[in-house]
Amino acid sequence: MTVNSRMTKRYSAMLRRQIAGTAGLVLLLAGAARAADHEIGQKDKTFSVATLTVKAGDSIVFKNDDQITHNVFSTAKGNEFNLRAQAPGTSASIALAVEGTVEIRCAFHPKMKLVVIVRK
Repeated sequence: MTVNSRMTKRYSAMLRRQIAGTAGLVLLLAGAARAADHEIGQKDKTFSVATLTVKAGDSIVFKNDDQITHNVFSTAKGNEFNLRAQAPGTSASIALAVEGTVEIRCAFHPKMKLVVIVRK
């Protein structure tokens, strides 16, 4: 084996390690930039938490753990949504895009209230 071929093999091996390391870093950073999921339960005509802080774009999953139907909605400007009738045992998700405080209610059970603080 010549000196040039040994150097070429070493260089190729070093280059492969650098590429693999860079690819791993890119995947790690891409995973960190993804939106998070926050699960909110609905049981006994209440939300599982009273207040939640999320980043804009995060998903909020509403899971109906109750024996009755719920209708989760918000009329907050820029973050309006209405999940309509949500049967027991089902889940539905939304994403809030606009920064601010969002009040979420159930149309069927007026005492159900969740406050979501949306941050950048």
